[in-house]
Amino acid sequence: MYQFELHNPVRVFFGKDELCHLPTVIKQYGGKVLVLYSDSFRRNSSYYDEIINILNSEDVETIECCGIMANPRAYVVDRIAQLCRKSKIKLLLAMGGGSVMDCAKAVSAIACTEETCEDLLNREVRIENVLPVVTIPTTLSTGSEMNCGGLISIPEKKAKISFGHSLLYPKASFIVPEFTYTQDIKYTLAGCADIIFHIMENTYFTRGTKMQMNIEVMECLMRNVIRYSLVLKKSPMDYEARANLCWIASWALNGFLENGTGRTPICHAIEHEVSGYYDIPHSFGMAVIVPKWLRHIICNETIDAICRFGSEVFGLDISVDSNGALATVKHLETYLYEQMELQKTFSCFSNDIETTISEMAYHICGKCELTGIKNIRSHDIISILRECCMKTSEG
Repeated sequence: MYQFELHNPVRVFFGKDELCHLPTVIKQYGGKVLVLYSDSFRRNSSYYDEIINILNSEDVETIECCGIMANPRAYVVDRIAQLCRKSKIKLLLAMGGGSVMDCAKAVSAIACTEETCEDLLNREVRIENVLPVVTIPTTLSTGSEMNCGGLISIPEKKAKISFGHSLLYPKASFIVPEFTYTQDIKYTLAGCADIIFHIMENTYFTRGTKMQMNIEVMECLMRNVIRYSLVLKKSPMDYEARANLCWIASWALNGFLENGTGRTPICHAIEHEVSGYYDIPHSFGMAVIVPKWLRHIICNETIDAICRFGSEVFGLDISVDSNGALATVKHLETYLYEQMELQKTFSCFSNDIETTISEMAYHICGKCELTGIKNIRSHDIISILRECCMKTSEG
C-alpha cells in the first residue's frame, strides 16, 4: 500500500511580470529587508538594480549583503546572522543560486537565537522562531526555492553538512527564467545535469515502492531536461528551454516526486564529502560520481531499473540484462562528458583526492551501509572514488 504525507507551503510567482507582487509579499512581514545576493548576478546584469528599484518604489527598506560564495561557509552564516540581530532585520530576500538560498535558510534558522551555524549543523538548535525567507533563483538546478533544506561548509573541518526544517520553506519564490541568462553556460549545463541527478538518485533509483504515475512523471521530467539542455547548448538565450528547466528544477526537489519512495542520496553523500575536502562545485562533482556509481551497482537486483532508465529516458533500444545496463551507463557518460562537456574525473580539479579516499570513505559510512537501490559499504565507496580519480575511465 502507498502511504505518505506531502506538504509544500511555498507560494510561487513564475515569470518576470510577477515581480510586481514582490513588495506586497515582503510588506506582510514589515520592517527592514536584508538582500543577499551573489556578486556575479549583480555584475552580469541590470536585473539586480531593477529589483531594488521595485522595492524602493514601494518604500521597502533594504540592507544589502553580497559576497556569498559557492559552498557557503558557516562563518559567513554567523556573520550575517549577527548583522540581522543588530539591524533588526525582519525578512531575508535571497537572490542567487543554491548557495545564496541555502545561506539565507541557515541565517533564518539561527538569527532569532544566540546559536551558531555550527550548532545548527550539529543538530543542537531548537528551531522555533525563524526569519521569513523569500527567494529569487538566478541559476538552474538547485531546487532550493521550493524546499526547506540546505548545505553549509565548514572548511576547517573539511565538512559539508545538510540541514533542514519545515519552518525553513521560503514564504514565496519568484522564478524568472530571464534571470538565469547571467550564469556562465558551462555552469548552466552542469546545472541541467544536476537536475537529472536530483531525480535519479533521490526518487528514481530507490527501493521504495513507486506509483506508476510517479515513475512516468520522473522519466518525463528527465527526458525534458535532456531535450532542453541540448537546446541551450546550441542557443543559450532560448527562453522556452530555460522556462521549462527552471520549473523542472523546482519540481525535482519540492517533495512531490517522493510520495513514499523515500530518499537515498548515496552519490550526494559522496560528493558532499569530496567537496567538503576540496571545494568542488556540487554539480561538477556529481557529474564525475554518478556514472561510476551506476556502473558499480549493476547486478541482478538493479538491472531492470537501470535498463528502464536507459530505454525510457534516453530512448535506447536495449536488452534487459547486464549489457543493456552497461549501454545505459555509457550513454549517460556520452551525454555528460561529450554533449554537456563536463569533467570526467576528479583529476581535472585536484591531484590530491586519491590520497584521502580511505579517510573520506570512512567518514561517509564508517562500518555501516548506505542504503539504496543497492546498498554500499566503505569498500564500495573506495572503489567508486578510485575510478573517479582515474585520468581516463574504462568503457
